[in-house]
Amino acid sequence: MPAAPNKQTQLAHLQTVLKKKTPAPADPPERPVLEEVVYAILRDGATPEQADAAFARLKDKDVFFDWNEIRVSSVQEVADAVHGLPGAGDKGERVIKFLQEVFEEIYGFDLGDVAKKGVKQAAKQLARYKSGVNEFVVAWVTQRALGGHAVPLDHPTTRVLQRVAVLEAEIDDIEAARGTLEHFIPKAAGPEFTDRAAVFAATVCTEDHPKCDGCPMLPHCPYGQALTAKPKKEKEAKPKKK
Repeated sequence: MPAAPNKQTQLAHLQTVLKKKTPAPADPPERPVLEEVVYAILRDGATPEQADAAFARLKDKDVFFDWNEIRVSSVQEVADAVHGLPGAGDKGERVIKFLQEVFEEIYGFDLGDVAKKGVKQAAKQLARYKSGVNEFVVAWVTQRALGGHAVPLDHPTTRVLQRVAVLEAEIDDIEAARGTLEHFIPKAAGPEFTDRAAVFAATVCTEDHPKCDGCPMLPHCPYGQALTAKPKKEKEAKPKKK
């Protein structure tokens, strides 16, 4: 039985491939904490391009005047505004529920004080907004708005990392899985890795029809090698001599 691939080596191969197969991401914009949470909800399972377009529509004054109008809108209205996202209806509902929880707590939409509490305390406070915030969102905001070291893992990115044997096929503890990545990926490289991995998952290492044959990761990818392996022909039985 062949030895399991070394995770650090596999991740290094993947990072090289990501730079070859995906465009360089733009520098992450600075957003207030609340806006970063909303963006992260949209970005969960989507590409940066999809999330950027959806977020821009939510911020368009001709669509919604402010966050409070979004809070009191129907799920369908918000889903229509973020069309093009995977699971637009679910994303719309999560955004509305998150804004509702924030409004009920502070009667407004300014979470600026959260960032002043330190990374760990801020992350714990964000995790309390259970209706719209999940582990991916907390890690995303930690990485992008709180100055902490985190590598957000949504389903597409996790799928890629499992296929190339950086993460185990079955993940019981998502925080431990993230810890593995954060040990190998420097803090400054986290945003670029997150964005490139999302694009790679959407364009090459797709859910149902991955483009393994033309993928430069194939020589290092157990999943791709198994998928593209040609079945061995059974040897024809030689006729017995009479």
